Amino acid sequence: MPQPKKRFGAGLLSLMPWLVGAGIVVVGLLYVSRYGLSVKTRAVQQGSAAMAHMIAARDELSSMDLASAHTDLVAAHDGFAAAGKELNVIGPALLGLVSKIPGLHDVKAGWSLVNAGQELSDAGAELTAAVGSFANLGQNADRPGLSGVSVSGTLADLDAALTKANDDVTRAGTELQDVDPTAVPDDLRDDFVSFRDRLPAITQLVHDASSLVSFMRSFAGEDKPRRYLVLFQNSSELRPTGGFPGTYGILDMENGRVKNWRADDIYNPDGQLKQLIVPPLQLQSITPSWGMRDAAWWADFPTSAGKVMQFWQLEGGSQVDGVIAIHPEVLRDILAITGPLTVPGYDQTITADNFLPTLQAQIDEDRPTGQPKRIIEDLAPIVLERLTSLPADGQVKLLGAFKTALERRDIMAFFSDAAMQSFVASAGWSGAVVSAPGDYLMVDVSNVGGVKADAVTDTTIKLETRLVDGTMVHRLTVARQHTGGSTPYAFYNKPNHSYIRVLVPAGSTLRGITGAAAAPKPIMTYGGDATRDPDLVALESSGMESGKTSFGFWMNIDPGQTASVQLEYAVPASVNSSDYHLYVQKQPGLSVSQFQFTLDKPDLTVTDSSPRMTEWPDSWRLFTKLDTDLAISASLR
Repeated sequence: MPQPKKRFGAGLLSLMPWLVGAGIVVVGLLYVSRYGLSVKTRAVQQGSAAMAHMIAARDELSSMDLASAHTDLVAAHDGFAAAGKELNVIGPALLGLVSKIPGLHDVKAGWSLVNAGQELSDAGAELTAAVGSFANLGQNADRPGLSGVSVSGTLADLDAALTKANDDVTRAGTELQDVDPTAVPDDLRDDFVSFRDRLPAITQLVHDASSLVSFMRSFAGEDKPRRYLVLFQNSSELRPTGGFPGTYGILDMENGRVKNWRADDIYNPDGQLKQLIVPPLQLQSITPSWGMRDAAWWADFPTSAGKVMQFWQLEGGSQVDGVIAIHPEVLRDILAITGPLTVPGYDQTITADNFLPTLQAQIDEDRPTGQPKRIIEDLAPIVLERLTSLPADGQVKLLGAFKTALERRDIMAFFSDAAMQSFVASAGWSGAVVSAPGDYLMVDVSNVGGVKADAVTDTTIKLETRLVDGTMVHRLTVARQHTGGSTPYAFYNKPNHSYIRVLVPAGSTLRGITGAAAAPKPIMTYGGDATRDPDLVALESSGMESGKTSFGFWMNIDPGQTASVQLEYAVPASVNSSDYHLYVQKQPGLSVSQFQFTLDKPDLTVTDSSPRMTEWPDSWRLFTKLDTDLAISASLR
């Protein structure tokens, strides 16, 4: 099955274990090789010591002990060098001749293996030291707060280390290509060939990491000043790209440093818009006009981000170079690393478990004063100060948390710079609606007047597939359970009102829908003085979005209750083949506790599948939690 665009989110941390593992394989081959000269004993002794250091480095990397890992990788490099010196007594020029003597044919192979191990351990040591420099970011600040932190030196170190690592890995590949597999002991020959064949993937990973560093340097404004619009999307109030952005920020980067940062209530710029722009039909029951707060109305984040930028400028904002969306889960992960925080002036201790309701309750309390987002502004410098003072292992955990956030689309980004946008699209960080071959499904929820009830609403999705007269027909059931009603927070005890759109392959036809609620009535009608956005008109009139057919319905759920809606639709004939592929794209911020996929008997038989499906008397089924996108492949007959 063709895979969606590859992700670079594994980044630099995942590169080092590859190199360490590679070194261990190489040393293992050296250790058991049968040298026919007396020097083999001394070489193996040196190689054995190097192997011990490589194994120690592997374990230290697993526990994020970068300093010790760097020391052991350097020692492994020195051990390889010593082993190479022992083997080199024969002389490189004589190795070709000596290797032809019976019993001595593995000397040349051992020499190449030693050189390859030396190159790989050297690359690992360079990268470990460079990544470890992230632990010193806080020490790079020349004044308190985010604006004092510079990343230029760290990124330059990483860039240099990656350049050298690329050379090291390339040379290691050249050495291993010269090794005749028959010179490797029988019990390790398959492992050697497998590893040698994987070297191009390691080289590609180094290249990808270099691309990441180049992107980061551009993002940090090393080439020119850049300004970004940051949306804090609250998934307690779901919207197409993940949540309602009640708070936004402006981030200025220049010369690898944060030059300026400020946060504000999104209703403030919206209040500067004098033009009456007709909002999406589904939002006309709660607002008479469209503004930046509701502009992210497309499930495709690049499209929504472009519309947000457009409204920002209509409301008097300066030109920005991109839009970054951040979901609350990111702050939860950060707090899990920093520990509890206390904000002066507030009688609250904020933790990873209570931060979301605590902040929302404080915002409601501050709303009458006209400063509903004050606590967020007060909290930001405290979080930043704690982050820049984390110890080395905490800094590495922070990098891992950001990697996970990017994979889950808890952080998404759109840039006007074509090269930067191309990178985030290839990395899978753009939040774009995926263009995947075969079948496709995305369930996208928009909270419309449902307050913050999505935080206490669980969602399950079931897709049942059957053949009807040669046509593949799906029955989709979306069920949501509202667990609020008796919580200490009023915003969790209100009904959940949502508009849900379902994106499926272009050309799909709706056969029926049951269980949907009635659509609410608009609060006003619009005359000729109102402006209609052409992109919104196209969305609402075409029944298409991002190249997909779109079906929509309403769902209302009272606290303590469960509601479900069923849709039946047929997909185009091109989806029905002996190799069936289904790509399920998860909406950012939406909690899906269970996804069930079913292929009904007797019309369909599954001969192979990934992930593995379970055979039931009447069907083949897959049950899973939908944390990220899911690609299903099944061979049918």
